[in-house]
Amino acid sequence: MDETDRKIMEILQQDGRIEDVEISRRIGISHDTVKRRRKKLEDAGYIKIQANINPREFGYTYVFYLGITLAPGIDVRKIAEKLAARKEFFFVALSLGPTHAIVAACIAREQIVLNKLVEELRTWKEIEKIETNIIYEVLKSGYHSIPVEEL
Repeated sequence: MDETDRKIMEILQQDGRIEDVEISRRIGISHDTVKRRRKKLEDAGYIKIQANINPREFGYTYVFYLGITLAPGIDVRKIAEKLAARKEFFFVALSLGPTHAIVAACIAREQIVLNKLVEELRTWKEIEKIETNIIYEVLKSGYHSIPVEEL
């Protein structure tokens, strides 16, 4: 990855729908070079162009993060994959720290959805403890907007 790739990624972070012709104009290289480099960045997994949907516009006003601690000896990855397969969760990760197992997140239109989900998860013998955090306001969200110059 060189400076040209970084410039392409920086522009795409600002507007993922921008056309290759416009990128080429901005950084002073050919359209074909931009097209080839963008494809290479996508194929290598450095970038992924996708739509970000605003869940609030669809009535999803509740965001829940669950810290899930498993019973000793349980295969953390197996349980995380089981959670990730469920449509309720949009984020599932293995973690270290106070939870030291799994962090999972879901969205819902009503808080009762969380209550039912947590009650169901508490019946899983592999789960020792569930800590629930309700997100009421997001001040910054930028996992996909990291400064390109730091790459």
